[in-house]
Amino acid sequence: MEKSKGSSSGSTSTEKIKTSGGNGQVLDGSDIMELVGNEEVFSSFVDHKFQELDRDRDGKLSLKELEPAVADIGAALGLPAQGSSPDSDHIYTEVSNISSLSLL
Repeated sequence: MEKSKGSSSGSTSTEKIKTSGGNGQVLDGSDIMELVGNEEVFSSFVDHKFQELDRDRDGKLSLKELEPAVADIGAALGLPAQGSSPDSDHIYTEVSNISSLSLL
């Protein structure tokens, strides 16, 4: 996955979404609607998340760099942590396989 160039300035709504989404809390429906419905807020959120995940700062997300996002999604869905259950490990493996195909 590669990030396109350009970014938007932040806003109060962006800060609300950054803080609520970055500490393990689940966003409620109104937060998600605000995020998706406001192009500036959504762009800022995506830019922030991309920068957070792009550890080597090469402008591309490797499969290894995507692992924290996959783990966060798994936790939000109520899956046990990776490595704690063969069933959930199978799900994480399948998601990683799909992600690796997307990176080709």
